[in-house]
This record gives sequence, C-alpha cells and structure tokens, in this order.
Amino acid sequence: MGLEDEQRQLAAARDALVSEFAGRLPAGEVDARFGEIVREFDTAPVRGFVPVLAQRKTRERLRSLSS
Repeated sequence: MGLEDEQRQLAAARDALVSEFAGRLPAGEVDARFGEIVREFDTAPVRGFVPVLAQRKTRERLRSLSS
C-alpha cells in the first residue's frame, strides 16, 4: 500500500467514525482520538492494516467515552 492509499483509507475510517458517533460525541473529539490512535502506529513496519486497526481501536475508545 502506498502512502496515498493509506491516507485515503485513514480519511475514510475517520469519516466513518464521525458518522457513527454523530449525536453522541462532537466530530472534533472523534477526530482528535482517531489522530492519537493513528500516531501510535507511526513506527509500525507493516502499514497495510493500520487504517483498520486504528479504526477498531478508536471505536473501542470512543464507545467507552460515550457510554
């Protein structure tokens, strides 16, 4: 996966989370948490699964915040 593909997938994952948590958490909060999680993967040698893993981990964190 190239950098452009990864960026596109990360943006799609972020947008999906913003939609999923609309009405429960502000978009800025979702975006901030997603950014924190993505940065945790900055040194991952294999990048192919970063968007999926970041979305999953962010969703778990946001669920705990919104419950």
